[in-house]
Amino acid sequence: MSLIPVNIQSQPGIKRDGTKFEGNFYVDGQWVRFQRGLPRKIGGYRQITNFVEGTVNQFHLQSLNNFTYTHMGYGEGLQRMTIDVTGSTSSLVSRAPTTYTGGPGFMWQFDALYDGAGSSTVLIAHATDAATDISTGTDYPAYIGDIYGTTPLTQIPTAGVSGGVVVLHPYLFMFSQNGYVKWSDANDPTNFTTGDAGDAFISSSKIVRGLPLRGGGQNPAGLFWTLDSLIRTYYTGGSDVFAFDTISSSSSIIAANSVIEYDGIYFWVGDGRFMMYNGVVREVPNNMNINYFFDGLNRPYANKIFAYKVPRFGEIWWCYPRDDATECTHAVIYNFREQTWYDTELPNLGRSAGIYAGSLNRPILAGIAPISPGVADIRITEGSDTRITEGEAIRVVSNGPTRYRIWQHEFGVDEIDGAQINAVESYFETGDISYINGDNPRSRSMHVEMIEPDFVQQGDMTAQITGRINARAPEVYGPLRTFPAVANEKYEQQVFFKEQRRELRFRFNSNTVGGDYQMGEVIVHIDVGDGRYQS
Repeated sequence: MSLIPVNIQSQPGIKRDGTKFEGNFYVDGQWVRFQRGLPRKIGGYRQITNFVEGTVNQFHLQSLNNFTYTHMGYGEGLQRMTIDVTGSTSSLVSRAPTTYTGGPGFMWQFDALYDGAGSSTVLIAHATDAATDISTGTDYPAYIGDIYGTTPLTQIPTAGVSGGVVVLHPYLFMFSQNGYVKWSDANDPTNFTTGDAGDAFISSSKIVRGLPLRGGGQNPAGLFWTLDSLIRTYYTGGSDVFAFDTISSSSSIIAANSVIEYDGIYFWVGDGRFMMYNGVVREVPNNMNINYFFDGLNRPYANKIFAYKVPRFGEIWWCYPRDDATECTHAVIYNFREQTWYDTELPNLGRSAGIYAGSLNRPILAGIAPISPGVADIRITEGSDTRITEGEAIRVVSNGPTRYRIWQHEFGVDEIDGAQINAVESYFETGDISYINGDNPRSRSMHVEMIEPDFVQQGDMTAQITGRINARAPEVYGPLRTFPAVANEKYEQQVFFKEQRRELRFRFNSNTVGGDYQMGEVIVHIDVGDGRYQS
């Protein structure tokens, strides 16, 4: 029988829930996304600083004159640096208030308020001990300071709250347990007693997150997420100043930083489902990895979940602590543009916070892998006499604090950690193909003669056949076959296998420095096997 050419594309996304035989989706992958329905490698990342003195749980970015003023809050403090358009950073300065007495479990919220004349902008900051208890009712103060300054923030002279802060310009809102909100006078974030200042109880449960509501005819306006509801507020003027409407009384939230706005639509992680608001509250359909996410989530640390977006590829990332991890080690990714889901393990043990930096067109993420205190490599030279051999170094260690890295993602294709460049492994695995399904099903093995790779490709890649006799049988893995980016020789234009499986899949892997790929229309040449029922 002559060989039959078959396109081995599966449907976009990685399906973790159910079985591998259920549907025709890709079934495994790491550091891979989907564009135009096809797999491609996720971008690389580079270290832009390694001097942060704690595990960052929140960022705030403000751009001015080609600099991005970056505030980073961690349990024990608050630091600021600037990032220029090339990704170079300034030295870090502490902006922790002198009255701040946080700890490892404290998580920050930030916002900015500018005056009507545009002459000044202030940073508003609040931290609460909520890392393992989103419902904590302990009140803590909020702080304020020049967003471009370097001096410590100062405490806002009003009672503290347990929830957080949000600016609905020109008002500063603070929120707490028992559905309590209070707002400042217009353009005066330190005044909660006179003018338009006011307060209200808008729910019976704690408010954990607030965000401005974009657009609409009533401004300012905003959304408040309580533990079990979503509430809209809008400016009315008069004695009440603001009105409050309950949009949904049955929409939970399990992580304050899981809320993300994407083109005016708000997404977040609820209890057992993903949610969105685009005028009405509804569930985000997920038949791909919802069980994989919630079954693997380390629930006591669920409030460490954070979301960020990658607009170029239409993605929302939810990073979360998986299994027994106490920081975010994995991410599930919703591709709004492709209307599909996939996932990945996060690099370098994980990430603790992330934000899309529009001024840099790239996300900024915080690493969790600590750097030993004050470690540096030096080479000693006296005149023309080098006292140690090339490649060796003296390790100098001080008694300074443990440091952490900040990474700029979607940069190149490699991991760039100072002078060290490492490959970023990316792979994906197709859905099953066999003779069992189709117009003329047969219980025969499928013989694979070769494939014709179709990739926009940098660096060598490997292809591998895996499969099994039936759904309960063990996997059988074939040898790795390497195919180069450029086929200089005729024999490099195809990848030859001469293997057979009753149910089989193809796994493609890129793991070289400079490696990158976008899949096209990969063709496999198949024939009926030799009659053996088994693999």
